[in-house]
Amino acid sequence: MDKVNAGIPACTNVSRFESLRQPAVRLDVLTIETPVAFTSLNRAWNTLTSLADECPLCLTYAYCEQAAAQVFANGGVVNVAIVLRDDELLALWPVAIFREKFARIARALTCGSGEEYGGPLLKGRPRRDLYRDAAAAVMRVHADVLEVGMLEHGSLLYETLGALPQSWVWPRLPARWRRLPGYSIRLRAFASCDDFMATRPKSLRSNLRYCRKRLETQGEVEFGWAQTASDAAALLTWLFANKRCWAISHGLNTPYLMDDQVRDFFIGLAQRIDLSQNPLVAFVKVAGMPVAASVNLAGSNSVEYFITTYDAAFGAYSVGALLVEFLIRWSHANGRDFDFRPLHADYKARWANCETWHERSVIMLSARGRIVELPLLFAQTGRVKRKLREWIGQLNSRSQGPAS
Repeated sequence: MDKVNAGIPACTNVSRFESLRQPAVRLDVLTIETPVAFTSLNRAWNTLTSLADECPLCLTYAYCEQAAAQVFANGGVVNVAIVLRDDELLALWPVAIFREKFARIARALTCGSGEEYGGPLLKGRPRRDLYRDAAAAVMRVHADVLEVGMLEHGSLLYETLGALPQSWVWPRLPARWRRLPGYSIRLRAFASCDDFMATRPKSLRSNLRYCRKRLETQGEVEFGWAQTASDAAALLTWLFANKRCWAISHGLNTPYLMDDQVRDFFIGLAQRIDLSQNPLVAFVKVAGMPVAASVNLAGSNSVEYFITTYDAAFGAYSVGALLVEFLIRWSHANGRDFDFRPLHADYKARWANCETWHERSVIMLSARGRIVELPLLFAQTGRVKRKLREWIGQLNSRSQGPAS
């Protein structure tokens, strides 16, 4: 190399151009089929996490390793789309690949609920060009359809994915079938948590004080986080058992509550992470017994209120609201916003100072992916026919007039 360059002066126009030119970006997809193979990503993944301005818990190595283990156990494969410049990792986008009938579907790695936000992990601050490169990389995964859940309208990722081949049917379904309202609190905009609390209705603040005093009459009240894996396991066991009973009593068939997969996922995750640095399970206890608890995904910038429950016997004391207040104060003290996540609930609207819209994005990666749309198309066609029959029936009733 020295001999080749020996005759080129150091200050030529060519050398100036070469010094300014950025190395080419390279896109690749890693196919991973075993837990051992997944561990080879550990160092690079954690390095990228440390350099990312935004990293939700569901995109950390520990979370994705735990989720990938479930994928492998169920016969699936993991693809990780990566963006490189020279040997520097700029972005990664992990997805699980499953075959459903005639097509291969790529979805975000999940605890089993399927409710995590989808998307890539990016170096530095989120930028349009990085999202564009990450999207180009994930288009190469070995699947026919890419589903990205809980996508926020108007976000950079939403705009980037909007330029890719979309489902023909999904955007034409009624908005109420596709979209969910999201609620969050931009806590970092406030100098103190009390400044934020002052913006909430006086009735909410006074009710919290009143319920806290009443609850203290029932025994010693404790707010906190599970500090050890065994503490987390005990709380998670109570949380999921209580929430399953609640769902059954309300006639709700929530699939992830009907077995122990999600519970066991978080019990396993609590064993993998440092709970003193990455708190996971919060609680309210009275006389040493849990009366409210929640799984919270604490990322670099935001705490997601992911799965929550409370003892109905303590409902009159608003233990759920008291738990929310504890988490909001913890989030502000630790420099994070608070995310109630998509799905409407009146209590979320009372607390939130930011509302968004979210929906699933369905990207076609191959012509075979269109097969997946047929059930949706048939369902929508049936709906249109029913509406048309109802409309014709109404017209006939009006034209005949009242019976004589």
